[in-house]
Amino acid sequence: MVLNWLSSMQILLVTEPGVDGVFRHVEALASFLMERGHCIHLAYSDVRGSDRLTELVAKVAAAGGKTVNLAVSNTPGPGDVAALLKLRRLVQEVRPDVIHAHSSKAGALARALVCVGVSQPVFYTPHAYYGLSGKGGVKSLVFNSVETVLGRVGTTINLSAGERDFARHTLKIPQARLRLIANPVDCLRFLPADAQKRQEIRAALGVPAEAILLGSVGRLAFQKDPLTLYHAFAKACQSRPELWLYHLGDGELSQECAALADQLGIRSRIIRQTYLSEPLSFYQALDGMILTSRYEGLSFAVLEALACDLPVILSQVPGNNDFTEMGLSHCWSAGKEDVDGFADVIGQWAMDCELARPSNHRQIAESRFSQVACFGAIVREYEQKVGR
Repeated sequence: MVLNWLSSMQILLVTEPGVDGVFRHVEALASFLMERGHCIHLAYSDVRGSDRLTELVAKVAAAGGKTVNLAVSNTPGPGDVAALLKLRRLVQEVRPDVIHAHSSKAGALARALVCVGVSQPVFYTPHAYYGLSGKGGVKSLVFNSVETVLGRVGTTINLSAGERDFARHTLKIPQARLRLIANPVDCLRFLPADAQKRQEIRAALGVPAEAILLGSVGRLAFQKDPLTLYHAFAKACQSRPELWLYHLGDGELSQECAALADQLGIRSRIIRQTYLSEPLSFYQALDGMILTSRYEGLSFAVLEALACDLPVILSQVPGNNDFTEMGLSHCWSAGKEDVDGFADVIGQWAMDCELARPSNHRQIAESRFSQVACFGAIVREYEQKVGR
């Protein structure tokens, strides 16, 4: 696919998380844009930071871009007003051609700029609306109301059909303001390991040679539903004693997960790491990947697993449903919060591991989710807005 890149643009990226999937998207998009000659500026927060965030801030600055630390969390707080004023000052200084915000907090701040006199085109990628959780209550009502109002500002880029449908039918955002552009995956970075490399990684982790290793990655929070994962894994272990779980991530449910692992008697079968600066070794150690989320945008973790040609087990929820409907050769699914259903499909996957069937997962990742295709579509949206 040949793209006709036009003249350089000044692009301001705004993000609240500096870790996990949202940040990996921003990090990859920034690098993609800079490699093509665009000038990137970055508004970020170090409240949920990482070493890779520090590296990205330095990379943007070294390339001549401006950066500002908004120092906000993912929940509403008194620091949001100060963050909005910081963001406006940055816009006034760099005069970007477009502003692109990622996640709900950054999206609210960037779109609120219209209230303080900013006129540049704004793009917003939600990376999964909070209301997709189906949780109900006051918090969902507030988040949905904010998204409904601010959805009339700028252009929203949805990552999956389920997320777009929620935006149209529940949030009532006009269709003309919505675009569907999937997350990409870097297939040059995420590759299957050969047998020797895989064994070396597993040995370093202390995984027995005969183990079947299931992996899960993501924030230990309500959205990812790690408690259902632990209950289902424990039940599957009753008939598959060779099962092990590699769990990567941290969050507010960390202590609850640890206590549950002890209660269920599975602590000795779980490898826990809170963070990896380079997650490739995580995927290359696995036999399969599981995600029990209550909702998703379009999971970076699943895309990275596909690029590494791994089987996947997914919850039947918006965002994940896009994967279960694309003809993957090694994909199993169960209903949201369905412990018995997940335990059953974990068993099916474990049995299938013994068959060594050929997989089409990496081919699908390469053909449908390349950075050139997905990020290229974003750049064309930018160019259309600025008339290039």
